[in-house]
Amino acid sequence: MDIIEIGKKVLLSEARMLQQLAGELDGSLEQAVHLLANCKGHVIVSGVGTTGIVARRFAHLLCNVGCPALFLHAGDSLHGSSGAIKEDDVVVLLSKTGETTETCKLAEIVSKRGAAIITLTARPESTIGKLSKIIIHLDTPPEVDPFEGLMAVGSSLAMDAMCDTMVFGVLELKGTPRDHFVNGHPGGIIAKMAAEDSSK
Repeated sequence: MDIIEIGKKVLLSEARMLQQLAGELDGSLEQAVHLLANCKGHVIVSGVGTTGIVARRFAHLLCNVGCPALFLHAGDSLHGSSGAIKEDDVVVLLSKTGETTETCKLAEIVSKRGAAIITLTARPESTIGKLSKIIIHLDTPPEVDPFEGLMAVGSSLAMDAMCDTMVFGVLELKGTPRDHFVNGHPGGIIAKMAAEDSSK
């Protein structure tokens, strides 16, 4: 099989996965979006490894749509950083298995604090799932991840895409204006483009 054929196979497999996820959306997404949009404290997003990278991006995008959010590395949280979490915060945990050691420990801390947990996972019955208020189930086919599903490639894409759906949902509920987004980017090309638009 040549590289082009491999590329086509991967993209088509991932496209089918996303179509499947779209058909499986349920009330948990709506509940999660409302919880995020109405959070009185901060939204704290956490994960490790690949899901940690997705979590960091999600926190950044939430800030862009008027939902104050912070990324907390689940590993660092076990060495004092979990002290940032308060009862009125919403904590979003990303874990494919729901059994990631550091994220499980953080979930236990959050649960004892009384903060609400939203979890994105392939295993709702997992340790983290049992501690969560809302579970968004990401049932991805094993072929989207190499090494018999061990390497999070397609599954991290699924998490990323689901985070995007929540960003759009929060944007809709909050009605965050374009100016909010632009004002949060004073140092880059976005501010320059906005200035050029206003001068026309």
